[in-house]
Amino acid sequence: MDESSHSFLNRQGQKKRILIVDDIRTDLHYMGKLIAGFGHETILAESAVSALELIDQKTDLIIADGLMPGMDGFEFVKSVRDNHESAHIPVIMVTSLSGRSDRIRAVEVGINDFVTKPVDKLELKVRVDSMLKMKDAQDRVRNYQKQLEHLVEKKTWALNSTLQKLQAVLNGMSDCVVSLGPQLEIIEVNQAFLKISGKTLDQLRGCPFSQLLVGKEQVDDFKALFSTFFSTCERDMAFPQWGRRAFSVLVTHMKDKGHILVMRDITEKKQADEQKARFLSILSHELRTPLNGIKGFSEVMLSDPESLPDEYKEYMAMINECGCQLEAIVEELLRFVQFYSAMDEPEEIDIRLDHLAGHVLESLSEKIQEKRIHTTVSVEGPPPLVHGKNEHLFEIVKQIIDNAIKFSPENSIIHLELITRSDTVEFICSDRGKGIPEREIERVFDSFFQVEDYNTRTLNGLGLGLTIARKIIELYKGSIRISNREKGGTRVQVSLPRPR
Repeated sequence: MDESSHSFLNRQGQKKRILIVDDIRTDLHYMGKLIAGFGHETILAESAVSALELIDQKTDLIIADGLMPGMDGFEFVKSVRDNHESAHIPVIMVTSLSGRSDRIRAVEVGINDFVTKPVDKLELKVRVDSMLKMKDAQDRVRNYQKQLEHLVEKKTWALNSTLQKLQAVLNGMSDCVVSLGPQLEIIEVNQAFLKISGKTLDQLRGCPFSQLLVGKEQVDDFKALFSTFFSTCERDMAFPQWGRRAFSVLVTHMKDKGHILVMRDITEKKQADEQKARFLSILSHELRTPLNGIKGFSEVMLSDPESLPDEYKEYMAMINECGCQLEAIVEELLRFVQFYSAMDEPEEIDIRLDHLAGHVLESLSEKIQEKRIHTTVSVEGPPPLVHGKNEHLFEIVKQIIDNAIKFSPENSIIHLELITRSDTVEFICSDRGKGIPEREIERVFDSFFQVEDYNTRTLNGLGLGLTIARKIIELYKGSIRISNREKGGTRVQVSLPRPR
């Protein structure tokens, strides 16, 4: 509680201070005795001019005569109301005037009540008590208002300070940050975005973000970011209008409050990935020639077992097995290069994902039986149809299920769900493995990333499967999300648009 609150509470238990103004001395002293008899402190003034000098913050009520020489009661009250320090003090006018025009004038200047001459003691007490109660109520309201104003001022200062710090952080970020309204209009941007776009904040504020886009592909990618039912969605997009740069665009949806767009420049990463793909393409092709020789000659020698001692047969079998493993690695590299650099647009062919999932499970049956894994499939809603190439969608489903098998313990369950919604088809794969560390969930989509440490890895693979899967999913304007299940294991959720 502040000092003004203590002052107010202390004054409630004290005598009220009442200023009485009358130019007739006998009436003035008579009124003073009546008020003192009510238990209040009185201040007497024989003129309106002298009364104005006696008013201070401790004055609780003014009783003024209406007819006074020089400045009369009406002019006196108007002066009281014009002064900010005394405008709130209630005023009772003692007058013999009873005309309608006089009373209208009294209300206009701000007189609160009347007592007619000759003054009745009981009536005066009732009106004085009423005015003092009104003054106490007004003082409480004004006191609470001051406290509220002080609190609002304090909170506003703290909020402005926080906003300034936040703005400084946003402007210091290398990532572009854009705040969008519910209609995707630009509300606020940071300095990084202003620098990239080449526009001023005044030019951007209120402008639909779609006006900054060029080309059908860019517009479609942007629409896909906002068509998902996920709270966040991420997509790599090319922006040739901004110096042929590429950005990883992350959208966080805040329901009816708008959206936050974070754009990370991945131009150099894209260029590095392309160079990596070219290198892998050359490397893979160059490895094929000596690899074919190793495999071919080892198979020829193994086909004539009589020509080799038993010890050499074992060595030759090991050479052949290593050649087969190397061939599988080369094939995976080539497939990655093919999907990364030579992926064309999906075809408009209806494909049922539940049937496709059945074919994938058949192709992986040997691995499933080897670990004695039980698979279940459930379909919810209409048939889960999507448009696209069979090889593309087969690759998505295969990579996800293959990963689930790889990281599932023996005798466990893998559950597949296919859900058809109004605009999307969901493919969900849940396993009961040990899950993925939270800090590494986003990295599983990076090329060659392995959850297992290299020195302790027990599972084969180059870590390209989910990279390929996400690239195809992005081609189809879909999204993929990986999360850990509460009871252990991993849940992979793919959302693809339904055919229109």
